[in-house]
Amino acid sequence: MFVCTTVLLETEWVLRSAYRFTSGEVAKALGAFAGLPNVILEDAALIATALDWMARGVDFADALHLAKARGCDAFVSFDRHLARAAKQLSDIEVRTL
Repeated sequence: MFVCTTVLLETEWVLRSAYRFTSGEVAKALGAFAGLPNVILEDAALIATALDWMARGVDFADALHLAKARGCDAFVSFDRHLARAAKQLSDIEVRTL
């Protein structure tokens, strides 16, 4: 089964919002799902990085965006929490507006 990154993003939101999963529980559930033998993720390395960062306290969507920005000079966000966390997770400079 092929799973788009956007489907995982929506799944994370539903698990967190509707089912009240914690970030750690979501990361564990999505990681287990991604490890199933017949599951093919659109960008498995990106998802693995985002789930790791999520388990370390970064919002999943923010983690996806930041991981996707690898190779860029900087990432711009309104989120000061993300900017602080990114310093420990990535070499991408996060600039806040």
